[in-house]
Amino acid sequence: MSGTSPRLVAWENGTDLVIELLLERDVETVWTALTDSDSVRTWFAPFRLGEDGETRTISFELDDIDLSGSVLSCEDFDHVLLELVDFGVLGIRVMPVEGAAGQETLLVFTHTAPDVETARSQAAEVGPMWDTHLRLFARTLGIDIAEATEPELVATYSDLDLEIAETADDAEDDA
Repeated sequence: MSGTSPRLVAWENGTDLVIELLLERDVETVWTALTDSDSVRTWFAPFRLGEDGETRTISFELDDIDLSGSVLSCEDFDHVLLELVDFGVLGIRVMPVEGAAGQETLLVFTHTAPDVETARSQAAEVGPMWDTHLRLFARTLGIDIAEATEPELVATYSDLDLEIAETADDAEDDA
């Protein structure tokens, strides 16, 4: 049985809420489920892609509102980076991992904030929601994932560890 692994990561341009989820499916299966509107409908909301000049737009059709934004970057079977009007910058990356049962996928979800204080506040506010949707996503793939109650998620996302990402300058200094 798998579960999510959340943390905050500070880097030179902000701080990310990072939620990792190991999925016992290959990257192609995970990517297809992440990018198919009918599939996304079952764990989040259906979406529409469009064009506005040179910008690719995206709109999620929630019950009473549309959540809109733009696609900043997308590479098939690798990542998608969105900027949503109501949430800011969100990313999903899928990475192949060799697991006990063969090919698995590490899904890495990020929600970017400008600084640590804002990231902590956002994590406490929206982290449980993102976590719940990622668990629902895993279940749509037929994966047995641990249940988490709202109080458990609120407690977890209100007290996340902070990591400091290594910058290119740090890596050069280590060499």
